[in-house]
Amino acid sequence: METSTHRLAGLAAGLAVAAQVRPEPAAAVALLVASTATAGGVLSPDVDQYRAWHLIDHLLPDEWLGHGGPMRHRGITHFWGLPAAAAAGLWLSRTAMPALVWWLAAGIVLGWAAHVAGDAVVGARSEFRRAGVPVAPWWWHVGLGARCGGLVEDTLRWLILPAVIVWQAAVLAGWAS
Repeated sequence: METSTHRLAGLAAGLAVAAQVRPEPAAAVALLVASTATAGGVLSPDVDQYRAWHLIDHLLPDEWLGHGGPMRHRGITHFWGLPAAAAAGLWLSRTAMPALVWWLAAGIVLGWAAHVAGDAVVGARSEFRRAGVPVAPWWWHVGLGARCGGLVEDTLRWLILPAVIVWQAAVLAGWAS
């Protein structure tokens, strides 16, 4: 998935939570900003496509762990277990931190989860891995395999996600239920 589509998915995920839970306005803004920012780009699971990550990957002999190693693209950073474990830890610590910080952290986790879910739909096969995201920490990829920039992603980016975002914003504003 392209960064813009990932960010729309992160915004939609954040709006879905905000529309259901209705946090304080500052907390809702923190949630939405964080879920949008961490769903795409260098703050997202796609950190594995940036120069610093590649430098670390070059220095670490992670390939001996098998399946191309955890440092490859759609390796460990795209494993569903990371946002799931973070969400569990966040839920357990919900009374141990200020509400605004908790909602910011929740947005980060939500952005990562939205990214992984998006790549499970739009994430074609490569010469190194099957389509989708890893079910195991960096191997056993599963997904629909739609092509990045293809019809499925374009439909998500230009039709489905904008409609969902408008509807969710209307619910959050109290204009719809």
